[in-house]
Formats: sequence, structure tokens, C-alpha cells
Amino acid sequence: MRRAVVLLVLGGLALAMYVVGVVMMVATPGVNEIPTPGFGVVGGVVAMFGTLCVFVTGFVMMATEQD
Repeated sequence: MRRAVVLLVLGGLALAMYVVGVVMMVATPGVNEIPTPGFGVVGGVVAMFGTLCVFVTGFVMMATEQD
């Protein structure tokens, strides 16, 4: 039961971070220009860490699997 809760929290956190990051990038005008606006850069970093959290969730899932 604890494993499921931890995986659910990590998965929810990953999804929330990814969605917030993408929305920040889409909502920023001129995000494809050089220099990139700071708000768009922060959104990209948040989305990147959301993607990284998916890998962490997978590692936790594999490490806690019973034999």
C-alpha cells in the first residue's frame, strides 16, 4: 500500500511539473526568439525536471518490486 501511495505521489508530481512547465512556455510570447524570455526558460526547466521525475518514478517502481 505504501508503495502505491509513493508511486502515485511521484507520478502526480511529475505530471503537474510537466504541465505547468509546458503551459509556462506556451503562454510566454517570443519563447522561440533569441534571447529567450526568462519566464519561458523557467518553464522549460520545470518541464525538464518533470520529465526527470518520470524516470525517478520508474526507478522507484523497479527497485521496490517484489521478487
